[in-house]
Amino acid sequence: MLAKQNGKIFSELEWGELLRLLSLAPRQEQILEHIIDGLSDKQIAGKLNISVPTVRTHLCRLFAKLDVGDRHELSLEVFRQFRASCPPNCPRKQ
Repeated sequence: MLAKQNGKIFSELEWGELLRLLSLAPRQEQILEHIIDGLSDKQIAGKLNISVPTVRTHLCRLFAKLDVGDRHELSLEVFRQFRASCPPNCPRKQ
């Protein structure tokens, strides 16, 4: 089970590390964070004050960049890369 800190799955340090690893555009980072938090396209659009089609454009670019087909695969790939970036004796790999 994933531990949430302040309502978030990743700590600020972990999130920063993950974003450096993924090297996304700033808006893609925001979209990804909201996807990880479980928000819908409409909710993301409202929070970022952009249109739903714009959210979907960013999602499509994220899918292409991370070679995934949907938001579920996107989340799994993010977690996979997070675990893979950990040194051999890291608690994330246990």
